[in-house]
Amino acid sequence: MKKLIIKKAIAIMVLVLGLQSCDERENYMEGPEVLNIVESVLINNKSAEIDHLAGKINVSLVGNTDLSGVSFEATAPKGVTITPESGSTLDLNTPVELVVNNGVSDRTYTINATLLPSKIAFLGDGATIDDIADDDVKAAALWTQATYGSDFVYISYEALSDDALNGVNVIVYVHDQVGSSNQPTALLEKLNVLSKFYVQGGKIVAGLLGTGLVEELGRDTSGLRNIIGTGVGGSNPDTWGIGFTNSSVANIISNGLEFYDANKAFVINAGYKEDHNALWNFNSIETAPYATFNSLYNAEPIAAWDWAVDGQAFGGIIVWNPFERFKGYMITIGIGGMEWSMNDGRDNPYLSNVHKVYKNSIDYLSSK
Repeated sequence: MKKLIIKKAIAIMVLVLGLQSCDERENYMEGPEVLNIVESVLINNKSAEIDHLAGKINVSLVGNTDLSGVSFEATAPKGVTITPESGSTLDLNTPVELVVNNGVSDRTYTINATLLPSKIAFLGDGATIDDIADDDVKAAALWTQATYGSDFVYISYEALSDDALNGVNVIVYVHDQVGSSNQPTALLEKLNVLSKFYVQGGKIVAGLLGTGLVEELGRDTSGLRNIIGTGVGGSNPDTWGIGFTNSSVANIISNGLEFYDANKAFVINAGYKEDHNALWNFNSIETAPYATFNSLYNAEPIAAWDWAVDGQAFGGIIVWNPFERFKGYMITIGIGGMEWSMNDGRDNPYLSNVHKVYKNSIDYLSSK
């Protein structure tokens, strides 16, 4: 009996000591772990990828970025010091070491920056921009050329090839015509080139009837892009506008627009208007159409006609994020009122809003 009591006493002592040692161990481990000590890093306001296991911080920046003077911001748990300090300017022409200390030990990361291709390519049916058949497409090409200067390259459908796309970051494809919503035969003959570019991570901004490219590439299988207008149009006394959602991407694409109401902006004034809408019809989606479409296809509708965006029944601008085999991004802009050239020769006071939507879209994809 005495031996049993002694054994029980020893067991209790072992348990108490074990609990105490666990408490001490837990207390000792309080505070940030050394492995995951950096929470986030921004380089030129772009989120960097942090590989804690390998001790690497990687970021891809727009091709014309001056790596000798990029901004650096980082966050870490309280009590952790970071060298260089957050808010510093770094020269990332060569890798930079980042040292963090949690009061117990140091952890060193290596920051690496790579530059994305810098070219913005415009696809057109003419041998040159001057030879483009449609007035809206020609105006879009001339604007893109003027906006991106030395980074601009024009590629005709006939000249489209892997080599022609070498160094291209974003393709701008605006297509417009009367009587048919089909994509140009000459472009479809080079669809394998565009498919390779897109599947491997290339970015595309497609406008007007050119939004059908997302279907030709196999990215959109919804069958919901069925609000299509290909008529000649005519005189119309109304002022037309677009409306945006309040998502983070929508705010980026609509940044700088002149709004007449919250998240709503005019794009074309009274006068002759073409009948060239190319929108997605979400009336068949009963619950939360925008969110449901996004969850099904990883494609976020961010805008529609100004009077329709709140009801979420139609999608006029959609951001197609990487999905399944498609590593690239695409933004489709199918709101017909976003014309580039007025058929009656008038000046459209809201044309700058059209320009800003396209520029914001191109620049957004350029940084991806």
